Amino acid sequence: MFSLRLLSPCVVTSISKTVLSRTISHNQQQKSSYIQPSVSKKHQLINENLIKQFHDDGFLILNDLLSTTEKKKVIDYADGILALPETAGKWMQYYEIKDGKKLLCRTENFLDYFPELNELLRGKITDAISQLLGTPAILFKEKINFKLPGGAGFGAHQDAPAYTTFHQDHHLTVMIAIDKSDTQNGCLEVVRGEHKSGMLPHPNGVMEKWLVEKWEKENKWEPVELEAGSLLFFGSMLPHRSGQNVSNRPRRAYYLTYNALSDGDFRKAYYADKREKFPPAIERVPGKDYSEGARVYNLANPIPT
Repeated sequence: MFSLRLLSPCVVTSISKTVLSRTISHNQQQKSSYIQPSVSKKHQLINENLIKQFHDDGFLILNDLLSTTEKKKVIDYADGILALPETAGKWMQYYEIKDGKKLLCRTENFLDYFPELNELLRGKITDAISQLLGTPAILFKEKINFKLPGGAGFGAHQDAPAYTTFHQDHHLTVMIAIDKSDTQNGCLEVVRGEHKSGMLPHPNGVMEKWLVEKWEKENKWEPVELEAGSLLFFGSMLPHRSGQNVSNRPRRAYYLTYNALSDGDFRKAYYADKREKFPPAIERVPGKDYSEGARVYNLANPIPT
């Protein structure tokens, strides 16, 4: 649907221009809004068999939770987010280095600047997350991993070790595929059922090599290929990884992470802490060591410390 020319950070499509114009004019008054989730019967988006499957496997794919119109909107907004300029104190952009050049790897903390997208992602999707958690959920953090052509993969890991700062009991993430995701452009790979093993050791930010290799020998790593607009739900204990994008196509994806509302609303505190301990390059103090913050906020990522 989108050519590589449209995906260049230097070129903004007409859709992106509209999105950015509406966003930037709005962001002065826009505040983070909490949309009350519901687990009442009229909001039952996932049937009981699929909920059981999620708890058995540790992940769940839903292809049609978003309507065709909603899928188009989330894809269009991704172009606008890709085109955002580096700006201190607002959205948070992180880069990897490819052949000596900066390549945008990730943008975080953007929903406050995109009110329509914010409402869409915090509405129906929050209801679905609440069903899987069994209790009302609230957004903890959001990001887009761009994985542009040539972009590096992410080492094998669980998310749980990166989420210990605020002491929530559980976290659940939904990945929304912006582009078709397959083995060529570096789709996610998971180990079905291993979430039941609890939190596993992560020396140097990734899982122990012997365990990763054991699962490889046992053919337990499963590629999760998705069509654009499909959703993948997974818990913070599920081991996962992804390979390098060796195609000429991007593999962009939203990742929205939630916790139970009863545990508290920590989104602002999370980004304040991350901005201090592992800020985007544009906000870093020259010569300052951010390696300690990277232990929490750069787990298994290709982003330089």
